[in-house]
Amino acid sequence: MNVKFWKRCRLAVAGILTVAATGCSFLPGGGENDVVEPATPSLSPVIEVSEDYYSSALPYMPNQTRGMLKETRFRIDFAHLELGMMDFSRDTFPTDKYLFREGQQIQKKQVQDWIAQEKEGATADGQRKTGMLVHVLEHNYMEKESQQLAGMVLGLSLSPVYKDGTGQNKVFSREELQDRGKQLAAQIVQSVRVDNPEIPMLIFLYQVPDANSTLVPGNFIMSGKVNANEAAISQWQPIDEEYLLFPSSNAEKQYPQQSLQFGKLIDQTQLFFGEFIGVTGLGRYMGGNLTELTITAIAEYDSRTEVLQFTQYTANQIDQLFDKNVHINLYVQTMNKPLAVYVRPVSGEPYMHLYRQ
Repeated sequence: MNVKFWKRCRLAVAGILTVAATGCSFLPGGGENDVVEPATPSLSPVIEVSEDYYSSALPYMPNQTRGMLKETRFRIDFAHLELGMMDFSRDTFPTDKYLFREGQQIQKKQVQDWIAQEKEGATADGQRKTGMLVHVLEHNYMEKESQQLAGMVLGLSLSPVYKDGTGQNKVFSREELQDRGKQLAAQIVQSVRVDNPEIPMLIFLYQVPDANSTLVPGNFIMSGKVNANEAAISQWQPIDEEYLLFPSSNAEKQYPQQSLQFGKLIDQTQLFFGEFIGVTGLGRYMGGNLTELTITAIAEYDSRTEVLQFTQYTANQIDQLFDKNVHINLYVQTMNKPLAVYVRPVSGEPYMHLYRQ
């Protein structure tokens, strides 16, 4: 499942081109004479809008727990959580047979109660003063033909950081968080099954990012399955997902070869453009293998031709430095707006987009 998951997780570049509609395409068939309407570009770092993307069930209905994340003290990369759940679900609910709908079965009050109960239990055992459950996100999948509810997916956001009985900050290990998350998920499934006894379900455990990190997202750590007409999770599978920032001491320590490659990329871009450019990268690892690298190059460019030349040059360096089985996303931008996007997929041809405005 992890291999399929990674092959499908891509940048929403098609969405960028559709929503932005402000640039000139360097793909065959694009041209300066195309009529476009100015719009604010929007970037999504997780998933590709493609033929394998879910169609939405109509009319649109907002999620019943909408707005809850704003009430928490935790920073959650909601795009990664939401779109990651959607992409993992494709193995069970294929896009050609199911429609997507925001969660309608679980109410906000229900999630608030689960969070309060878990926190209360943590305090009662004398070992923790804070709970680990941050949020529960629900997705629904509808049969295309009947448009009836045919599947539910729950994402449990968990924090490994807590205060013990003495008030000291502690952190659950990955294994501890998985074990506690499985116990919590069993209780939540039992509660949900009261009103939805026959609907198959998928459960995902998501570890929220470090509170001090603004660049590295959280990661999925486990998935579980509840078969139709069953009241308990029948099987659990670990998800080995990790994100690392480049350049960083962690990346240098854990993956020295790729850290060296990224350092060479920085050196080459500075040779081309001088030292007025900042280059950072976010690497996504599945099972210890680099599967996606998103590179952001920030500088104040004087002209679009300068942006074009820089993007072409950097794309060439990327092709020389990084293995072809790594999906590459390159954002070229100022501090305030995107200027160019280059994508090198694992399969298919690379493509580039330059914004006019």
